[in-house]
Amino acid sequence: MTYVYAIADRPDEPLPSQSGLHDEALAKVICRDVVAVVSAFDGWRLSKAEDELWRHEEVIEALMSDRAVLPMRFGTLLPSRQRVGDLLCEAYGALVKDIERVRGHVEIGMRFLTASEGRSEDDPSVASSCRLPPRGTRPGSVYLWAKVARDRELQDRRRAKLSLVRAAYERLASHANASRLDDEPDDRQETSAAFLVSRDRIVSFREVVDEVANAHPELALLCTGPWPPYSFVNAGERATSGSDDCHAA
Repeated sequence: MTYVYAIADRPDEPLPSQSGLHDEALAKVICRDVVAVVSAFDGWRLSKAEDELWRHEEVIEALMSDRAVLPMRFGTLLPSRQRVGDLLCEAYGALVKDIERVRGHVEIGMRFLTASEGRSEDDPSVASSCRLPPRGTRPGSVYLWAKVARDRELQDRRRAKLSLVRAAYERLASHANASRLDDEPDDRQETSAAFLVSRDRIVSFREVVDEVANAHPELALLCTGPWPPYSFVNAGERATSGSDDCHAA
C-alpha cells in the first residue's frame, strides 16, 4: 500500500531529504503539474503515536517551505501508487484550484471558551437561576422539573455564548482569506474555528485576535498555529475519502 502525505505543485522540485513514516523514503506520484508525496506502507499498524504524528507533520511542513501544499490527514492510505496517480488525474482541475487558493497561506486555529465552561452539567450552580417548580408538584416530579429547568438554562447559556462567538468570529473572518466555524461540536461544549491567513499577515491577524479578545472579555480565545491548511483542503480530501483507503486506528 501507499501512504499519502500531501498533494503539491512544482513536481520537478526535489523532495525533502528527510524520511517518511518508519524511515521509508519519500517518493513522487505525478500527474501533469501536480504531485502527490508518498512513501511505501508494508502493513505496519498506524497507531497515532506521537512520533508518527510528528513525522507526518514534519514532512508536510518541509514541503511547504518551497511549494504550495494540500496536506492529507494522518493515516491516508491508498492501495497503490497507480491508484494515487489515477486519483490525481481524476481530480486534477479541482486540485489545481485548491492549490491556488492556499498558496502562500497557512491555517490559524481558534477555540472559543467562556468562563463557565469546564464546569460539569451536574453542578447545581449551573441551573441556579432556574425558577422553582409550582407549589403542590408531586415529589416524584421534582427531579424531572429540575432536569428540564437545568436543560433550559444550559440551552440559554449556549445560545448566549454562540451569539458572542459569532460576533468575534465575523470580525476575525474579515481579516482572513477564508474561514470555517464549527458551532455544533460533538461535545456540545467547545466551539472552534479555522482561518486561512496569508503568511505575511500572521502578525497583523494575531493583533486582531488580541483586539477581539479585549472587546469580548467574557470569551477566552485560544489561538494556535500557524498550521498547514488542513481545514481548507477540499478536492484532495474528497478524492482520497472516496477510494479504498485506510486510516489510523
